[in-house]
Amino acid sequence: MSGSHPALPRATFQGYWMAPGAFGGVPVWLSVEGGLLSLVAAQPGSSGTSVVFRVPVQHARVRAAAQRITVTVAGRTYPVLARPLGPVVGPAVGVAGSLAGLAGAERVHGGAVAARGANVAADAAAFSRQGGHQLLAALRASGAPVRRVGYPAILAAGLAAGFLVVLLVTVITVVALR
Repeated sequence: MSGSHPALPRATFQGYWMAPGAFGGVPVWLSVEGGLLSLVAAQPGSSGTSVVFRVPVQHARVRAAAQRITVTVAGRTYPVLARPLGPVVGPAVGVAGSLAGLAGAERVHGGAVAARGANVAADAAAFSRQGGHQLLAALRASGAPVRRVGYPAILAAGLAAGFLVVLLVTVITVVALR
């Protein structure tokens, strides 16, 4: 026996846990090392941390979409975001753009569309910069069940939903005009 075993992958994703009752998220580190997945959270008001969970990777279900990694352990869900305000900024800018479009303020509407794009780009950049892709690769290599829905799939779903809304409005308009 040679004694050499392939090293288990390790990686860390620094993000923000949207813990119940925590506005803006709690800084956390989601790490895989030695076949274990752990979530370590910063203690508010101190320089300390606490281990929220540490389990074998096979005991966790991992889903990732856009800038979020969601881990489910023993039936409890832990959503970790790369940018805690990304999900707030996107819809707010979308509403502002919609209102501007209805009011005929085309420049403001165009600016809001550009701002939404910039928000999505910032989310994606933060996910990558903070180790999201490395963590997902390490989890897969460690044998964890990982599902990833990236921006192309989300964009396709959004376009399909938009197309269905336009089709529905067109059908209702044609029926109403008869």
